[in-house]
Amino acid sequence: MHINLQGSKVELRREMKTKRGQLETEQIQHDCITIARRLNDLLPVQKARAIMGYATIQNEVNLESFYEEQLKLGKTILLPRVEGNQIKPVEWKGWQETTISSFGIREPRGECFSTAKIDVVLVPGLAFDGNGFRLGYGRGFYDRFLPGLRSNAFKCGICYDFQVVESVFPHADDIPMHWIVTEKSELVINWDFF
Repeated sequence: MHINLQGSKVELRREMKTKRGQLETEQIQHDCITIARRLNDLLPVQKARAIMGYATIQNEVNLESFYEEQLKLGKTILLPRVEGNQIKPVEWKGWQETTISSFGIREPRGECFSTAKIDVVLVPGLAFDGNGFRLGYGRGFYDRFLPGLRSNAFKCGICYDFQVVESVFPHADDIPMHWIVTEKSELVINWDFF
């Protein structure tokens, strides 16, 4: 039996966007606080000096309170900036130091940060599966970015619990997350960090 992987991905993207779009504001706020707490408990996050996050769009898990907390601990917070078909890590110094990209995403201004110095990357997605693979929006930005990290950088998928599915139909060259954090659970893919 032949499965149309591209069609399956399109359907899964549509389903997840719809479900996420139906979330109530109060539920989102509650879940985001819970996820931020879970992140604070992770050893790689506690040990990290430079953490790359993301600017929230379309009801993604909002980690602003987590970023602010980490800044108070003296850590460097990075957010992606799109340059051509790549995302580049740039230090986040508050929302007043950002601009809105052509994708409608807030991006930090300033110099690019060395990917070699990134300890943790918090990766958003439309869906993740039990093997740590991610389904994004289909533009491939993270597919191109993640291979450039050093091998011991901790990759953590961030999503709501309903976004963890049986399969996201990964490609052979997709890079799995080490851990996935939701409001209800932490899914361990790789124990090497603990």
